[in-house]
Amino acid sequence: MTDSKPDAVWEPIARLLQQPQSGITRVFPPPAQALNLLTALSDAGVAATPEIALQGREMGACLGGLLEQLRVFDTISRCPILAIAGLLNSGKSSLLATYLSPANRRRVLRGVGNQSGTHRFVLWLPKVWWDDPNLLNTLLAFVTNLFGHAPERLSDDPHQAAEQYNGQILTHALMLNDEAPAASNEEATHADPMSVPLIAYDDHLDELRIGLIDCPDIQTGFVSVANRSRGPAEVAALRQQHLARIGRLCSAFIVVTKLNNLHDVGLLQILTTLRDAMPGVPRMLAINKLKSRYSPATVADEARGLVERFGLEGVFGAYDYRSSLAASRIPPAPKRMHTEDEEQPIFFELDSRDYAADNHRYLFNLGDRLDAGHLSQASSRSLVLQLKTQTGRALQWWESNQQRRAEQIRDAWQAIAEAGYEFMAQRDASGRATELRLQASPAIIAQMADSLQRSAPLWMRVSLSIDRTARQLQQAISDSASRFKILKTASESVTQFTHKFRRGEGAQVVTPRRLAESIRECDRHDALEQVSLEKLVVDCELAMQRFAQESQTLLDERELQQWSEQVWKNMSWRDKLWKGTQPLAVVMAPLLAVVLVPFDGGGSAVLVFASAKELLAAAGLAAILGPAATGSETLSIIHRETPWRQLSDLFAISCDSLGLPRPPRGTDMPSVKCAGAARPLLVSQLESKAGSLPPALQQWDMTADSWQAWRRLFQ
Repeated sequence: MTDSKPDAVWEPIARLLQQPQSGITRVFPPPAQALNLLTALSDAGVAATPEIALQGREMGACLGGLLEQLRVFDTISRCPILAIAGLLNSGKSSLLATYLSPANRRRVLRGVGNQSGTHRFVLWLPKVWWDDPNLLNTLLAFVTNLFGHAPERLSDDPHQAAEQYNGQILTHALMLNDEAPAASNEEATHADPMSVPLIAYDDHLDELRIGLIDCPDIQTGFVSVANRSRGPAEVAALRQQHLARIGRLCSAFIVVTKLNNLHDVGLLQILTTLRDAMPGVPRMLAINKLKSRYSPATVADEARGLVERFGLEGVFGAYDYRSSLAASRIPPAPKRMHTEDEEQPIFFELDSRDYAADNHRYLFNLGDRLDAGHLSQASSRSLVLQLKTQTGRALQWWESNQQRRAEQIRDAWQAIAEAGYEFMAQRDASGRATELRLQASPAIIAQMADSLQRSAPLWMRVSLSIDRTARQLQQAISDSASRFKILKTASESVTQFTHKFRRGEGAQVVTPRRLAESIRECDRHDALEQVSLEKLVVDCELAMQRFAQESQTLLDERELQQWSEQVWKNMSWRDKLWKGTQPLAVVMAPLLAVVLVPFDGGGSAVLVFASAKELLAAAGLAAILGPAATGSETLSIIHRETPWRQLSDLFAISCDSLGLPRPPRGTDMPSVKCAGAARPLLVSQLESKAGSLPPALQQWDMTADSWQAWRRLFQ
């Protein structure tokens, strides 16, 4: 890329910043949504943290401002805008007046002292700009955005214009556009006058092909009505800040000073501000009111240190025309400068050698010497450099944000997995997890009871002929708890069984709030800190309801059959004789009663986790069935993979309900530590469904083609 044409440099960057196809795409939650990079910087859903969001908004505002500046420079490229800055009584306004027609010079406040100084920014435009509505509106909008207030038209009355120069705001003269709020007039009344620039036009500037900005005096003791709470030093610092801001509009700067102020701290501060704020914008030094005893070469040598230190492109000087001794030093007035009504300072370029009279290069002819295209490109180069730098930072921001978001999603997965695991893990006396509890669903409990019934030996035939309620009982479980009919003796066991579980004895009864609080506790890296606890509870309730309805994980029938056969085989003869005369429903009623726990709580959004041993022990069946049926070795037959599949299903459904993407691959699954070893969860086979809105975490991506386009641009 080359800088031969401004639009060839910055417009490709602008297109990539503003086109959705070169931006990012939301991959979770569906549906997919495309955002251009400029918009993405300020989108709260894209940023991983509030701190990153703030950085993105600041970058987006900066990039938007740079693009707007470049568009304005393209629009006004027919004429450059020169800013004239300097210290109090340095002759800034006198220099500016030389460019204006005699009629408009009377509107420029000149003289000695604070009351004759410039205390507001004054923008002088060529009349052709003023007569072009589109161009004028573009410029007004830019100036309004730059200062925070609409500009105020400079009065044609010299006396009223002087009052405006000194800080009086005429609200009826504000040049508001259609989008300005109704309160703009009232706000401007109480605003700092320096934040409300003045604006005027002069047809003489058409011929000179130049626009001008008269900047406020920096070194001043003047304090306006709006600034009475500030001291002179604070006002001066504030004016330097505004000077740096106005640099966004200017194509070049002329800094006016006197010879005895060349090493003044205030002048050095101005030059430093301009160099740092707009490093690519041409800056020139204009030394006013020179005494005849100093030759141009002497003054040029005196200023050489500033030229080298601040990268000045030229040094101009004007001898004091009020001194008769300086007459021999003053060159003829340049053509097109009006001097018939009054004398004007004649600024010409100084050098180590004296120019012949016909070789003077006048500051007045700067518009001819440096054509609009050159100045516009010089200023644009600085803006393009800033645009490239900020765009590079924006891409770095995106990469860092992606890395942080990926970490957040992994941390959220881990928190959800550990929260479910905490309820399912069965621990020994030392707190070490040894195995997982089952989610005691009606289907699994009925499966255990049904397996015992199917494998019952011949001596249980009497019991089986008496009992025909087992299947009815299982159907009642799936239909409604209110249809549960159990014998009186079994009912007492049910009540005792339920109370044990709710006290946390031998099992875990999980409510939505308990699950939400466990997720919050396991979220050690605050991946879900932006999700309120109340919303987390609601999401967990939805997850638990869906898990209870959709999780169809069952025990392995072959392994369950082995366990059932061992139960009957190892039962003592005494129990065989007694159980042989009892209805099987009475024997198994406490075990089946586990499904009443959710209904006992008033709803189905409750999950019960218990090992087979805990179920049998809590139901009082461990002693009846014997150690062979309740030993860890026997029970491990039916445990194995079933609780892991349940935990994996609960994890997957919780991700859906909270608004998180599921891990795309088995290698991405979170792990939990059981029996001294880390084990990853299984990939759930349950269908992924849209859950909570707004989602806990959004996931965005940039396509390979987009990255390639950005890489080509910066090569």
